Amino acid sequence: MDSQLIAWLCTAVACLGFGCNFVPTKLTDIKDGQFFALWVTIGIFLVGLVQWFCKGCYDFEPIAMLGGALWATGNMMVPFIISNCGLGIGQLVWGSTNMMTGWATGAFGLLSAWGVPKDDIANRPLNYVGVALSVVALLIFTQMRPEEKAAKVAIKSPEDPQEEQTDMAASLSGQQRSKGGFAAGLIVALICGVFFGSNFDPPTVLQHKAGFPDEASKYVFSHFTGILALNSLGFLGYRVIAKDCHMGANVIVPGLVAGILWGIAQVCWFTANSILSFSVAFPIIVGVPGIIAAVNGIVLFGENQEPRNLRLLAVIIIFQAASLACIAVSHGS
Repeated sequence: MDSQLIAWLCTAVACLGFGCNFVPTKLTDIKDGQFFALWVTIGIFLVGLVQWFCKGCYDFEPIAMLGGALWATGNMMVPFIISNCGLGIGQLVWGSTNMMTGWATGAFGLLSAWGVPKDDIANRPLNYVGVALSVVALLIFTQMRPEEKAAKVAIKSPEDPQEEQTDMAASLSGQQRSKGGFAAGLIVALICGVFFGSNFDPPTVLQHKAGFPDEASKYVFSHFTGILALNSLGFLGYRVIAKDCHMGANVIVPGLVAGILWGIAQVCWFTANSILSFSVAFPIIVGVPGIIAAVNGIVLFGENQEPRNLRLLAVIIIFQAASLACIAVSHGS
């Protein structure tokens, strides 16, 4: 099969995997999420282990573990970001910096000092337009609002005016307290996105030093081992600090499923990067999964069914479709 076709198929599978991998979180209460996250990384490692056996048990590359550790470091920042500046803003910031870091690494040759050449883009202006459209689509995502909050306020108010005032005061106090942490959350989200966007850099450098720029699969197992190793250390540290960590068996299977889906998507992303380049794969694989996740929420769980949210989602799909078309055409062959 033609390598370009394989790369585009891998891009599609990666988008689908990243868009669906957290569906299992809707089916169980993951509590603080730390034990769930551990099982996610175990699922990721299992995918890497199977891939390693299928590829003939290639050499383990310790330097490639650094890429996995970069991703795991960014992932451990997510709870802090969400608690300080919210999921919508947090995702926008780390998603945008993730995309821009990976894209810029290839488009401007940020790894050229380590032997990785700048991406050969057939039509650079069109590629830039595609990336800009994808960032705009991420921005529009922050305008989608969950319906549950409005419903809660409407139900609460008639019952006990005093209770409503107390809750409103507590909410206002929480908002005031969060002002001090918002800037910190924003800065951490920027850093988090850079970690996410850099996680392919160590294995990519190794690929080019070995003289096989199109062969990414031999670094997957090492990369996934780095994810498991650092996340396990982070979980142990969390257990020492927060001794009431939820460790229910109910999160094990959902965590494994989420990790397996993520791992398959990441394996495909390795292939897409090596054949299509960072400047093509990153904007698509970072941007499209959000649409898939939103559609899953609507179809499977009845989320975001307000007319306003549906209209926004339609606009996002149009922007992402235009972005994908621009980036695909800019790639050339």
